Amino acid sequence: MRSPRWLSPKWKTRLYGIGALTFTILGAGLLYVTIVNPAPRSPAPGSAQPAERPLARSSPSQHPLQGEPAPEFAREQMNGETFRLADHRGEIVVVNFWATWCPPCRKEIPGFIQLQKEFGAEGVTFVGVSLDETGFEAVRPYAEKMDINYPLVVGSDRLTRTYGGVRALPTSFVVGPEGTVQYARPGFLPEAELRRQLEPLLRRVETRP
Repeated sequence: MRSPRWLSPKWKTRLYGIGALTFTILGAGLLYVTIVNPAPRSPAPGSAQPAERPLARSSPSQHPLQGEPAPEFAREQMNGETFRLADHRGEIVVVNFWATWCPPCRKEIPGFIQLQKEFGAEGVTFVGVSLDETGFEAVRPYAEKMDINYPLVVGSDRLTRTYGGVRALPTSFVVGPEGTVQYARPGFLPEAELRRQLEPLLRRVETRP
C-alpha cells in the first residue's frame, strides 16, 4: 500500500510545532555556549599578552601545637625515675611518640641515638614515649638491644590527646628552651632533617658543664 501524498491539517500543525520547538532548543543551546565559553579575543596589535598565572602551591598544614607551649607531663621512666618535661626548661627536648612494632619508628631511632650522643652535652634531650600496649615489657628488651641512650617512658591516652591526638606513629615534637613547640613532625623523621631543626635552637642554649 502506498503512503498518502498529503498529510491531514492536524498532523501538519503538529509537525510545524515540533520543528519550531527543535529550532528553539538548538538556538538556546548555541546562545548558552557562546555566553559561557566566549571565543578568545585576539590581542590588539603591539599590546603585550598577559602572562600565564602559575598554579598555586598548597603548603603543608601546620600542627596546631606548633608555636604553642608544650603540654607538660610527668611519666615513670624504664629505670624507675620520673621524667618531667618541666625539669628540662632551658634545654631542647625532642618528644618522640613511638612503638616497638612500628617499622618507621625503629628506622629513625639510630639517628636519635646519634644526635643524643652528639648534642646531649649541649642541652638536647630526647624522650621516647612508647605506645606499646604491654608497656615496658615490650620496650625493655628492644631498648637494651638497641642500647638507647635517652629516657623512655610509656604514654597514655590522656597524654596523646594533649599532644593533638598523635594520629600517626612515629610523631615527634621539638620543644625549644622556652618550652614552646618549635617543630612537629608526624611520620618518619630523618636524622638530617632533625639536625637542621636543632642547629638554630642550639645557639639559644648555654652549654652545660
